[in-house]
Amino acid sequence: MMSEKMVRCGRCHEVFDAAAGPCTKCGAPYQPSVTAAKVLEGSFVDLYSGTAFVAPPAPPPAPMSQRRQNHMLWIGGGAGLILAAVVVALAFGLGLGGSGDQSKGQLVVPVTPRPTPTPTLPPSITALMGHLNDSALSAHIVVVSRVNVNARMIGAGLTLTSFDGQISGSNESGTLTQSGATHEVRLVDSIVYMRVPNGTWKISPSIASYLIIAPVFGITKPEMIQLIDQETKNGQILNHLQTTRWWAPDPSRLALTDLTRLSLAPDVNVLDLWATTDGVPVSATFSGTNSASDGTKLVDIEVSYTFDQVGVPISIGTPEPSASPSKK
Repeated sequence: MMSEKMVRCGRCHEVFDAAAGPCTKCGAPYQPSVTAAKVLEGSFVDLYSGTAFVAPPAPPPAPMSQRRQNHMLWIGGGAGLILAAVVVALAFGLGLGGSGDQSKGQLVVPVTPRPTPTPTLPPSITALMGHLNDSALSAHIVVVSRVNVNARMIGAGLTLTSFDGQISGSNESGTLTQSGATHEVRLVDSIVYMRVPNGTWKISPSIASYLIIAPVFGITKPEMIQLIDQETKNGQILNHLQTTRWWAPDPSRLALTDLTRLSLAPDVNVLDLWATTDGVPVSATFSGTNSASDGTKLVDIEVSYTFDQVGVPISIGTPEPSASPSKK
């Protein structure tokens, strides 16, 4: 009976029974093979996982959101802050975030002050402005001016000026009294002739710009004047008009006096004007003041104007060599 211990000869590779003896073919004795050491494959961690030699693995970290999602969070947060700021601003604007009068819930919007002009002036006022802004205005005009400067100021004193004469076509002829001195004056074609009463006419090298009367008052825009009311004077119905704060007068021209020497100019200027219902100027008064904190008027200017013969052409010629110049 053949043994189950069948082996292969290491020399001739014949299969024979190891228990029966040497190889039946070549006679080589049987030599058992050396068992190879069992080699374990894999890493140390894999081989000894779950034993005391390897610590249990740490739990995996929470998955991080994608960068794109972070951007969305930033954008969403910024939009939320902007929306919150707008809501807070509206709440304070509506008076919901304050106290006092703001609790009424009124929205306060800052508005730059603007004049309130008359969109379309009445024909009578349009005609009046036409007369006042006409450099060739023809009229008989009487002007009485008083300028009082307080003793606190440089140049303190009282200055009285008056003019009684005719203006026409940019020419003037009349009597000018200033600081107690009286002169007859003629302005013809930009040449000034002056003389003391009944004296000899002399050509003056120049004329002060403030003595050029027309155009009168410097009311050039509708927002500079407003209609106050209608009044009756000497049995005549007149329109009473007044300048607004958008009127910027020249005090020297209004007072027929050089006021540039004043260290303090008037800061409150008001002109009241009376005219017929068809736009012819009749009279006017000008007031210009500048007051101290205690109410003392440091500068006080008062001027009155009287008009007649408005629009009646008058020829004013050069004076003759005689003592009594004639009008041509």
